[in-house]
Amino acid sequence: MQYYFLIFLSVIGLAANFCLTKLYQNHAGTGMRVSVIFNIITGAFTATIFFVINGVMNGFRLEITPFSLLMAALMILFCGAYALIGFKIISMGSMAVYTMFLMLGGMMLPYFFGLIYLNEEFSYLRLIGLALMVVAIALSGSEGGNEEKKKSSVLFFVLCLIVFCLNGGGSIVSKIHQLPQNESLTVSPTAFVMLAGIIRFVSFSLLYLVLWLRDRRKPTDNAPAPLKMTPKIVGIMFAFSAVDGLSYLLQLIGASNLPATVLYPMITGGSVVLTAIAGLLFFKQKLSPRAIVGIALCFVSTLLFL
Repeated sequence: MQYYFLIFLSVIGLAANFCLTKLYQNHAGTGMRVSVIFNIITGAFTATIFFVINGVMNGFRLEITPFSLLMAALMILFCGAYALIGFKIISMGSMAVYTMFLMLGGMMLPYFFGLIYLNEEFSYLRLIGLALMVVAIALSGSEGGNEEKKKSSVLFFVLCLIVFCLNGGGSIVSKIHQLPQNESLTVSPTAFVMLAGIIRFVSFSLLYLVLWLRDRRKPTDNAPAPLKMTPKIVGIMFAFSAVDGLSYLLQLIGASNLPATVLYPMITGGSVVLTAIAGLLFFKQKLSPRAIVGIALCFVSTLLFL
């Protein structure tokens, strides 16, 4: 039961990250460049915070293995790719549809990975819970269908499917890293979070350099204004780094002790419920009847995985 509690705390962290991301966007904007800067600085903060935590817990020694480095790189590659593809998807259609595919991938692919490749126990109740959650997320996704009147295209849905696979792939990578049979090949969870932070910092710094060179080569009058690093923005990014890292650390601990068929649907369902509540309480986001039904279904389906 203690691991279910840790997952609950992790989901609270995901809801808190939603609030911190919204605060950052309210102060800095929502463009690609400010998102890249956000990932650069939060990556550096995460690496520093968990270097200290890992040092206190395991001694200040360099803890790195080729396998963990590869897994951390894959995880950041998947997460960074679906975030960047998301900019294109949102420009073509509804953000709600993008979010729907993102969440379904993060839930369904590791669920079936656990059943097929890890031989985890099958449960009819959990299968019912998965089906209910798919319906709930689909309700939430279809709600935003009229946000934009842009014509959908084959490319739009192809990109959504890629996002589906990338988010699911990131979850599967985390689970593989925590499998008991790989323990001799891996670093501790705190060191893995630190490695992920380092790779996020390096990869998004390189992306920022590419964007800077592109803009310098082809200057335009519509170039975005430089982001002002106010104390409030820096504080938001530091808080996000700490909460995001701790949330992911708890997920890694859960991945070591809970089946994938339980862990990732619970994270998805719990994040839908708590993020909606956080949006309602802190950002006064109104919930339509359809959204309320979807949240209720997510809550019920999450209970079926206990």
